[in-house]
Order: sequence, then C-alpha cells, then structure tokens
Amino acid sequence: MYELINDKVFFWVEEERLHRLLGARDYRTLEHDVLTLNSAEFIPAYAEKIWLCHMNSGNTWPIPHRRDTEIFHRIADYPVKPSGKPVKNVVELVVDYSVPNIADYVVEIRRMRGSEVLKVIG
Repeated sequence: MYELINDKVFFWVEEERLHRLLGARDYRTLEHDVLTLNSAEFIPAYAEKIWLCHMNSGNTWPIPHRRDTEIFHRIADYPVKPSGKPVKNVVELVVDYSVPNIADYVVEIRRMRGSEVLKVIG
C-alpha cells in the first residue's frame, strides 16, 4: 500500500479537511503553502489519471482503518446511489504519479499556519 500511496499526488476536495490537517498536532505550528486549483479545468485535463477516495487514505491515527487498492475508484467507477449522488462523499482526489504543469491550474497560493492565512502569494 505504501508504494501505491507514494506514487500519487493527493488533493483535498473540501476546505474543511485542509483545515483539519493544518490544525493537527504535528502540523499546526508549521507553515504550509496551500494551492487552490481551478477544478473545472484541472479535472477534465487529468480525468484519465484521477482516482477518487472516500477517506484520508494516509491517516492511520487514531483508528487504523483497513486500506487496500479498493478504496480508490476512477471517476466513472465511483460508487453512486440511484439518485446519482455518491454512496460516500469524496474526500480525496488522487492523481497518478505527478502533475508537472500544476501552475497552469493554480488560482491562488496561500501561506498558512493552522487555519491562519499568513500571506497570499499568488
């Protein structure tokens, strides 16, 4: 599983999850550069390399949930209800290997410590 995870680029799909990560004990005193992407352009451009996941796949604390390759689904294969809504909300958007042209999709860069925005870089 580690090899699979280390071969991916991970994105939060909701701001609230970002704030939880940045506020976690190991991260809250550190500064982070947070990229906000234009998802309307990014997702179609990388659709063939995107996986969706219903959980934070790298978190093993406080309760280590079972993880295997089955937690990741391609966009077209993500489980949905008859209404078309996801069975479980998407938590992570994951891209195979790398996003070498990420700058093409960045709409904002924030330097943050916890939930505090220290500076808007771009």
